[in-house]
Amino acid sequence: ESLFKLADEIDSRRISLVEKVKQLKSAILQEAITGKLVPQDENDEDAGILLEKIKVEKEKLIKEGKIKKDKPLPEIKPEEIPFEIPKSWRWVRLGEIGIFINGDRGKNYPSKEYYVNEGVPFINAGHLNEGFLDLDSMNYIPEDRYELLRSGLIQENDLLFCLRGSLGKVALVSGIEKGAIASSLVIIRSIKLSTVKYILQYLLSGLCEQTIHRFDNGSAQPNLSADDVKNFLIPLPPELEQQRIVAKIEE
Repeated sequence: ESLFKLADEIDSRRISLVEKVKQLKSAILQEAITGKLVPQDENDEDAGILLEKIKVEKEKLIKEGKIKKDKPLPEIKPEEIPFEIPKSWRWVRLGEIGIFINGDRGKNYPSKEYYVNEGVPFINAGHLNEGFLDLDSMNYIPEDRYELLRSGLIQENDLLFCLRGSLGKVALVSGIEKGAIASSLVIIRSIKLSTVKYILQYLLSGLCEQTIHRFDNGSAQPNLSADDVKNFLIPLPPELEQQRIVAKIEE
């Protein structure tokens, strides 16, 4: 009986520790996205300059035919802004700084019958694990099925975001040369590579979680669309400060 009590106490302590770690992570991310995690540097370029660079790059990609022109995003209203940010930061919509790519939902979508032991990774929500891809449980499809897909093809440094079921699960693509996403996910491809890791931390933050909850209709299968996520508000720091924030979070 005493051994059972000890085991229960150990389990309780373990659960308590896990919860405290989660709370600590949440607190660090909250400090990060409100501009309180690292000191401000007056020598940093204003985030407005970074935003202009991103707009120029996006226009270039549109002219080159690499991406399609999106419909304009709604102007940010004062009542939407949840908290104050440093004067060198900017509130932007996620669609302003990223390209959104849905999975292929057409006739060539690979069902489970096409899964193989070795091939091209086919990623679903179950493979997204707090910012990382779980490669151990990965599904694979043959090269010929991959070649039939017209959308949802990933590349290094893409962010994969879950739109259905486990809303908001996210992972950074790293160490995979090619692959494709299931229809429950969307690719968020940062227009400027240097912002990827900061966007990831935002997507893991309580602010993003709160935004997601506004779309949760209480149904058994809550879902978002890529257009919903494009409208998410993200506080954008200057480029160099983003790097300092990410380094401090990782530390």
